[in-house]
Amino acid sequence: MKKVLVVVGSILLLTSVSGFGFEAAGSAFGGLSTASTLGMGTGNFGLAVGLADATSFSGYFNYGLSAHTDGRIKIGLIDYDGADTELALGADFKYQIVSVDGAGSGPFDMAVGGFGEYYDVGPFSVVQLGGHYTGSYPVRLKSGGTLTPYGRFNVRVEVVDYDVFDESDSNLEIGLNAGVHWQVNRNIGFFGEFQIDGNDGLFLGIEFGAL
Repeated sequence: MKKVLVVVGSILLLTSVSGFGFEAAGSAFGGLSTASTLGMGTGNFGLAVGLADATSFSGYFNYGLSAHTDGRIKIGLIDYDGADTELALGADFKYQIVSVDGAGSGPFDMAVGGFGEYYDVGPFSVVQLGGHYTGSYPVRLKSGGTLTPYGRFNVRVEVVDYDVFDESDSNLEIGLNAGVHWQVNRNIGFFGEFQIDGNDGLFLGIEFGAL
């Protein structure tokens, strides 16, 4: 129980920095991932909606590249401040460095990885490349399944091209995501998360076992 409180407390501490102002375009997809990996050859398909500064709808496929590494591709639609709805593309990977179970066990699951995104919303287009750290702790439910609070921190280079002014701006940005994953059974799970990275808001997702 103490471990769960530590993880939840850490997530609340991260989200408390929302008063730290930084201008950024932000992610179109959210984090929607715990620190645990699927396992070699296992795949999941997910759908998500972002109710943030930009409204988005996306799908993704997550695949276990090794026992401790997942890779994910994402595609979606994004509408930023009433601009035309446009295509968003993304990809990320994570490597689990610590697990609460098995060899090398720690106080909670931890993973590191990288990601990239691209979207064009009319007046500007965004390219992002960066790395992330994720921490989570799975709580086994008596009714079956797991409930996993998680937090994710990212550092990225964000390049924004302004079509109207024919110029671009490149900055180092940070982002925070905090949420909960409910794995109902082997084949279905749900995400709910808050994102603070420039595209601030709520992201909801549903995930299905595919492989």
